[in-house]
Amino acid sequence: MRQSWTDDRLDDLSHRMDERFDQVEGQIADTRTEMRTTANSLRSEIRDLRGEAKTSASDLRGEIKASAAELRGEIKESAAELRSEIKASADELRGEIKASADELRGEIKASADELRGEIKEQGRELRGEIAGVEARLRTQMNEHRAETWEQFDRVHKDMQQVNAAILALHQTMTRIAWSAAITLVAAFVSLVLTNL
Repeated sequence: MRQSWTDDRLDDLSHRMDERFDQVEGQIADTRTEMRTTANSLRSEIRDLRGEAKTSASDLRGEIKASAAELRGEIKESAAELRSEIKASADELRGEIKASADELRGEIKASADELRGEIKEQGRELRGEIAGVEARLRTQMNEHRAETWEQFDRVHKDMQQVNAAILALHQTMTRIAWSAAITLVAAFVSLVLTNL
């Protein structure tokens, strides 16, 4: 009795599980169908988006190309304007530089002439000073020369006096020598005579 009851319960449980499995499989199948439908819908939407993206990209390429061409034209115009402005500024600067250079040349020439005049004047003054110094030096040289000749004359006179004194001394010594010689001869003769 108990075993049959258990078998019935198991059969009932098995039947219920089968029903539940069938329900789950049905739900899974429905879910798969929905997922397929959703996937197909998404694929379609993606294809549509790709088409729209291609169209937008083509449109953007066209707009970018047109904008690029427009920008190139504007850049060319701006470059031409800038070249004209630069050329005008360069010409203006050349004129200013030339005017400044001419003005500087005039100032330099005036300064050079002024400096030449000052140098000439200073040269004249220096020549005058040099002439004065030269005259003073010549005067001093003449004075020294006169003093030197005077000293030379004094030395010459002194030398003449010394020579005269030496000559007198020599003569005196000669006389003394002769006197001594005569005395010796006389003494010798007298000695000889005495011995005879």
